[in-house]
Amino acid sequence: MSGDPAMRRPHKISSVVLQQEGIFRTNCLDCLDRTNLIQTIISQMAIESFLGHRRERASPDFWMRHSALWADNGDSLSKIYAGTGALKSSFTRHGKMSFAGAIADARKSATRMYINNFADKGRQNTIDMLLGRLMGQIPVHLYDPVNDYTIAELNKRSSEFSSSQLIHIWVGTFNLNGRSHGVSEDLSPWLFASADMTPPPEIYAVGFQEIVELSPQQIMSTDPERRQAWETAVKKTLNRNAAQYGTDEYVLLRSGQLVGAALSIFVKASVLPNIKNVEGSVKKTGMSGMAGNKGAVAIRMDYANTQICFVTAHLAAGFANYEERNRDFRTISHGLKFQRNRSIEDHDTIIWLGDFNYRIGLSDEKVRRLIQVGDLDTLYENDQLNLQMVAGLTFPFYSEAKIGFNPTYKYDNGTDNYDTSEKARIPAWCDRILRKGDNLRQINYNAAPLRFSDHRPIYATFQCTISAINESLRETISHAIYEKRKEELGGSVTNGAIDDAEEEDLIGYNSIAPGLPPASSDRQKWWLENGVPARSTIKPPSDQFIPNPSRPSNPFAPATEEEWISKRDLVKPQSRSKASPSEDIKSPISTTTGAANPKHSLSPQRQTTRKAAPPIPKKPALLASREIGIINPAENTERIPETANNVTISSRDRSVNRTVDHDARIRSQGVNPLEMRPASLEHMRSRRESVPDGPPLPPRRKTVVHDASGLLDDDDIGIDSVGLWKPLQPQ
Repeated sequence: MSGDPAMRRPHKISSVVLQQEGIFRTNCLDCLDRTNLIQTIISQMAIESFLGHRRERASPDFWMRHSALWADNGDSLSKIYAGTGALKSSFTRHGKMSFAGAIADARKSATRMYINNFADKGRQNTIDMLLGRLMGQIPVHLYDPVNDYTIAELNKRSSEFSSSQLIHIWVGTFNLNGRSHGVSEDLSPWLFASADMTPPPEIYAVGFQEIVELSPQQIMSTDPERRQAWETAVKKTLNRNAAQYGTDEYVLLRSGQLVGAALSIFVKASVLPNIKNVEGSVKKTGMSGMAGNKGAVAIRMDYANTQICFVTAHLAAGFANYEERNRDFRTISHGLKFQRNRSIEDHDTIIWLGDFNYRIGLSDEKVRRLIQVGDLDTLYENDQLNLQMVAGLTFPFYSEAKIGFNPTYKYDNGTDNYDTSEKARIPAWCDRILRKGDNLRQINYNAAPLRFSDHRPIYATFQCTISAINESLRETISHAIYEKRKEELGGSVTNGAIDDAEEEDLIGYNSIAPGLPPASSDRQKWWLENGVPARSTIKPPSDQFIPNPSRPSNPFAPATEEEWISKRDLVKPQSRSKASPSEDIKSPISTTTGAANPKHSLSPQRQTTRKAAPPIPKKPALLASREIGIINPAENTERIPETANNVTISSRDRSVNRTVDHDARIRSQGVNPLEMRPASLEHMRSRRESVPDGPPLPPRRKTVVHDASGLLDDDDIGIDSVGLWKPLQPQ
């Protein structure tokens, strides 16, 4: 018996006691606790059957432990989705329902009611935070090459499971100037001004500004009473017209308010089944985002499978504050967020409406004269919003229909006369409607003759192409594409022999792409191989190369950028400011940094010449010459010596063609050109008299008018500041 150890091991005979022939799937419509109880009973019956075949019986202590195990399982599952233990745990533990168990269940029910109504959103916020969907987070992208392939193929075949329909949208905005008596007036000239509104619009988007007087009390707390009164007036007008023509009535879908700005969305009752995921959000821009006297209200929705967003905004006032209005737009566009970190730009159709406060850059007299003769084209050429959009400084990629109505601001209340007060506001198109989306077609854009405010209301009508998807057909096609792709890539293969101890996986995994680790399982995780965190085995071609930050983050997506770039390509130009003069300015035909290694040469997008350090910003020649007495070379070619650090520089040395020689000569004497300082102010002032006369400087603002509340008036900058703004001519 001292031979081979394998001969001494007793032979183990395996026999089948019971063979599993199926599984139980236990479902309950509204309660997981009862499901757990039924599974407990099934488990007990299975164990009794198993022990009966072995002619054995379990002790009462065993069954007590069995019940406690299933009761703990039910409590753990219930805490995950309901926040409390299971309701039937007392019956599961003891086999009967006691009075104490009934009291415990009642307490758990009350706790669940509180959690479901007040605390349940915390779980969704946690999930959104993990996925990077909260405000200020960078979203987490989960890439799956098979899923990405399936989605790409679905997009190619979208015509098979999607259809389109045409709906009509009416959009209007009205600055009420805090007036409330207009609620009782007939709003039909505004809501039904267009004669070709057939069929009636499915959606009415109504925006108001200054719906309340912008007093300090209103700025700190929003009063919804005025908004509700105007909503009632609008809805009454809409349904009165609907009853007259026998069409569907309108219902208020959602509304929102930020102090004086309000947005209300009305839809036909018949289209409600097509609308889902309705959300609202606001963004303050007044007083650097602390006050709501200026800002925006936005409402978004999914109409079928098309995402639509409406934004009403009231931007900064003042003739010369167009840059502040541009900042307000950027603040709203980037800062206003919906749930799951959705922004305004994450929609198929976007419509902005409101009092944007952009003015016309002409004098009051000239503007009024052009209005009288009907020369709206000249006015529009000097419109601030038009010029800022042409320059790409605000509302990029948005469009506005041609304006065929007179400026909507500012009128004397109750009349058609422009402002006759002491401030004499310059007429302007403050109220605007802009659109963005390939599925939009604008039909009308006009003003309405309602005179109880100092603004005129405007409106626009649109045709919008809505995409509707047959979800069941889409799912069928998606499944077919997925299975086909899975078959092309090949299925899973076994991992060889199966160990009785199950220390190895039952199914093996192969790497789906070269350089990537194999997929993981419950037992084997590549990032914790043998308990040690994984380390990347990918190495750059040399120490001078780093991963290309311009490549897309999806490792499975095709990319035109190279995987590696030279470290020298990321060196900032400022870091070479003290290099030799020959390195400051490169020839346009200089070689690229990747040329030394053709294998890792840069893509065409990256093969660009390194640029020299940007020049120091300088004031315009006219302003500089009038402030410190420097003669403009374009006006006077006389050679004027200037002394700085014992270096004599002539005016000709400033020409672009001699920049390299100029910098080299200064560096040869140990002086950094960036540290050059102009001559003393006394020396410069002594040459003021030799400066040729140029055009006069714009007049400076003289006074700032405040109202009785201490807040700035809606147009606190008067006629004295006209010269501060110079129309930006499109290139």
